[in-house]
Amino acid sequence: MIKTRHILLVTLVAFIVAARVNVSVGEWYATHLYPTISAGLSFLVSWIPFSVTEVMVVCAIGLIIYILFKGIRNKDKVWKIALREAELIAWIFIWLYMGWGINYFRESIYSRGDIERQTYDKEVFNKFLSYYADSLNDAYTQDSVDLSAFEEDIKSIYTSVPDSLGLCEPKNWQHTKRLLFNRLYTSVGVGGYIGPFFCETHINADLRPAQQPFSYAHELSHLLGVSNEDEANFWAYEICRSSDIPAVRYSGYYSLLPYVLSNASKVLNEDEYKAYINSIKPEIIQQLIDQQQFWKSRYNKILGKMQSALYDSMLKANRISSGTKNYLQVIDLIIAFEYSK
Repeated sequence: MIKTRHILLVTLVAFIVAARVNVSVGEWYATHLYPTISAGLSFLVSWIPFSVTEVMVVCAIGLIIYILFKGIRNKDKVWKIALREAELIAWIFIWLYMGWGINYFRESIYSRGDIERQTYDKEVFNKFLSYYADSLNDAYTQDSVDLSAFEEDIKSIYTSVPDSLGLCEPKNWQHTKRLLFNRLYTSVGVGGYIGPFFCETHINADLRPAQQPFSYAHELSHLLGVSNEDEANFWAYEICRSSDIPAVRYSGYYSLLPYVLSNASKVLNEDEYKAYINSIKPEIIQQLIDQQQFWKSRYNKILGKMQSALYDSMLKANRISSGTKNYLQVIDLIIAFEYSK
C-alpha cells in the first residue's frame, strides 16, 4: 500500500535527479532553498559541542543492522527485508542531498563569477609564482591565534563576499564542532569536513597552528554552499589573506604552499624549481617539512588509501570529474580570478 511518505520520497528523489541533470535546478536550490535549510539544521544542533553527524552515521549503521536482524528473527520474507532496508537507505541519501549535497550540482564559480578559464601561459604563471613567494615571505609569522578569534574573523570577512558569487551568509550560531573520532581522521590525513546532515563544520584537533585558520575557512565555505574542493581552497586563501590578524593571513599563504609547489614542479625545469624553492624563506620550507613529517608519522597507509579511493569515487560520482585532484586546481582558479579583474 502506497503511503504519504512514499509519495514524498519519490517527489524528493525526482527533485534531486532534476538538479543533477539540470544545473539551473541545482543553482536554484543553492541560492533559494539551501540558505534556509542550512541555517535551520545548524541551529537545531548548535548547542551541542561535538559532531552530531558522526553520531547520526553510527546510529544509521546500527539501525540498518537492527532492521536486518529483526527481519531474520521474525522470519520475514527476503523481499520485505530488502524493501525496508532500501527505504531507510533512500531516506538517508535524501537527507544527505537535500541537506547539503545538491550543492554538487550547482553552477561553477567560473559561471557564477563570470570568470574566464585561462589556458596555460608561462609568463602569467611565473608572475603568479613570484607574487606568491614574496607575499608568503612577507606574511611569515610565528604568532598563533585561538579558534574563537579566527572563527569570528573569518566569518566577518565572508560576509563581505558579493551576493553574485552565490555564497550564503554565515550565522552567529554556526561554530566548528569537535570530532568524536579525531584519531581516525588523523590516521587518514583528513584535516576537516562538512557534516551534510546537520550542516556542521569540523576541523581536526591535530592540525598544526598554521593550518587551522585556512582549514576552518575551507570547511566554512562548504557550509556556505561551495562543493568543489578547488573553490573551497580558493575561498580559504582569499579570505585568510584578507585578514588583519597576522596568523590568519599567514595561514592563507602558507596552506597554499603545497599546491603551489605541486603545480610548479610540473611546469618548471629542475634548476628553475630549485631556484624557486630557494626564493622562499628557509624557515617556511622547514615548517612545511616538519608538518609533512608530523602527518606522515600518524598516517595509516591501508586506511588512508581506502579513504582516498572512496572520496575520489564520491567526488567523481557527484560531477567533479577530477576527483581528489580537484584540490590542486585551486592555482588555476586563483590565476583565472586575478587575470579576469
